[in-house]
Amino acid sequence: MFGILNFHKPIGVTSRDCVNQIQRIIRPIKCGHAGTLDPIAEGVLLIGVGQAVRLVDWIHLLPKTYLADFQLGKTSPSVDCETEVTDVLNGHVPSIAELEKALISFQGPILQTPPIYSAIRIDGKRAHELARAGKRVEIPPRTVEIHRFKIIRYSYPDLRVEIDCSTGTYVRSLGRDLARCVGTDAIMTALVRTRVGDFGVETATSAASLTTVEDIQLSLVNPLLALTTIPRVTLHNDQVMAVLQGKQILLDDYSIDQACGEVAISNQAGVLQSIVCRRYDNNQKWSAKRNFHAELVSE
Repeated sequence: MFGILNFHKPIGVTSRDCVNQIQRIIRPIKCGHAGTLDPIAEGVLLIGVGQAVRLVDWIHLLPKTYLADFQLGKTSPSVDCETEVTDVLNGHVPSIAELEKALISFQGPILQTPPIYSAIRIDGKRAHELARAGKRVEIPPRTVEIHRFKIIRYSYPDLRVEIDCSTGTYVRSLGRDLARCVGTDAIMTALVRTRVGDFGVETATSAASLTTVEDIQLSLVNPLLALTTIPRVTLHNDQVMAVLQGKQILLDDYSIDQACGEVAISNQAGVLQSIVCRRYDNNQKWSAKRNFHAELVSE
């Protein structure tokens, strides 16, 4: 097995629970998810199966789309309804015009402080574990990229938004920060990840339909579809074998941007074989950074 599973994570389970379900069916073949969804959230969870678990670093780079519901005038330590919710005293009731105006400052690269109830590691421990233990948690702000932040529906206190963003973005924090910009606070009440790269929730596979090895095999998607952030080059068998054997190759016959540092290599059958990178001592030559599959086809 070698592929990506577009899994529809349901509400109420962890991302790890979803991986464990698949792992129990296909063991000893390995699998692992790329991009955690909290138990309150549902939607697209990409799971690498077989050697595709080693694609996680690249899958994390894919842009994501979310549909999120918030309640304004509320606050909680976790910025959602998983911890005690309290009303904001004397909070402002913003108009949609105020919210639309505030959205302007949430475009492009922004600094965001993740919620303390998150999976971020601090001194080797998860932030949410420290928070639940009553420890003081301080998470420094980080830069994330917001491609689109749109109000879908608003009737105070309920707000629904759609967000296109980079990896590492905390949607809970976006809603909270937007509310604070207009004189109140907010908690997230629902979250659906509707897209990761080219993988949409409309084509995601439910847990109930994956009960056998054959079910999972039929649901796997070509790993190359998860590598849209780097160029793809199809090579002949002798070139592929050179890469798999650790040899350096030239890619002068392909139009690869000089600033590009990585390329996905596939064989004539469209099977991902390797991700190569430029040699630090000769950037005209490329060598394997990560090999995935040794299957070749006759030409």
